[in-house]
Amino acid sequence: MNYLILTPDGVGSTILQRLITMTLYLEKYDVINTHELTNGIELKNGIAVKNFELGYNQSLKEITNILKDSLEQTTLISRLAKYHLDDRNDSVDDCQHFYAFLNQHFNKKIMCVRENIFEYAMSWSIRAQSGVLNVYSKDDRDKVLQVSEIDEDYFIAKCQKYVGYITWMENNFSNVETVSYENIIKDSDAVMQKLTGHRNTFVDNIGLPLSTILTNEYDFLKNETENNLSKIDSKALVRYRMLSNEMINKNVIFDIPFKNSTLSDKKNQIKNFNTCLDKFYVFAKNHNWIDQSTATYDFWNEQHIC
Repeated sequence: MNYLILTPDGVGSTILQRLITMTLYLEKYDVINTHELTNGIELKNGIAVKNFELGYNQSLKEITNILKDSLEQTTLISRLAKYHLDDRNDSVDDCQHFYAFLNQHFNKKIMCVRENIFEYAMSWSIRAQSGVLNVYSKDDRDKVLQVSEIDEDYFIAKCQKYVGYITWMENNFSNVETVSYENIIKDSDAVMQKLTGHRNTFVDNIGLPLSTILTNEYDFLKNETENNLSKIDSKALVRYRMLSNEMINKNVIFDIPFKNSTLSDKKNQIKNFNTCLDKFYVFAKNHNWIDQSTATYDFWNEQHIC
């Protein structure tokens, strides 16, 4: 079974790819994470693998042929980001043929969404100011924390792009499962069971539920200490990191990003937070499917911040 993760980026697709790959790897599948399909893949030993050096130099037809020729016994965990397709400027016909192939080739298609679209746009706006797309280290987090104000026009543009992503999804893909970023992080084990059919994978192999491991990892990076972790928590986190390094060294996955910041963190950090919130409410009134009540809900801390 091949997995295709659809995303506008910034909705948990990067970590979801990694977690699905890790789950199947622990369950003894022959699996590989190809990452993004449209900015460089190649056949290596008969398997589709990532090659960032190729960039946008391949046609969608060439990418299609690589996926067709990849050996079926290896499960592919792939991603298709709308912003890459926007940047590539392929013809409408080429895109339609590509979408038709993807719908047929990938057994499971997953649409990544955000329950809190306001925080999605806020996160992207902070990314743009900091230059940090994903947090992989304390240095990355420190760069993010240096941002004190965001571009309000850029913020609204990201809200508009999210709406465009939803329209793109509805028009081009069928039989899609929806997974929210919030559930990926806070209800990880149930999400992995839903998508892979395997339950308790991380409890059985690492010693703790995946959601607990991800929480401990965020707290550890934020606090720079393991003193607040129990011995069981610390051992499980070490095992998880060792597993990550093993898979990275085998080129099964790429570096795994950490959670960046909570909504409460953003409110305390960004001085024009409330101005952006007011603009979001005005924007959301034009799209009745957007749940405005989630805008002030900090899902990580499970409370409204305003």
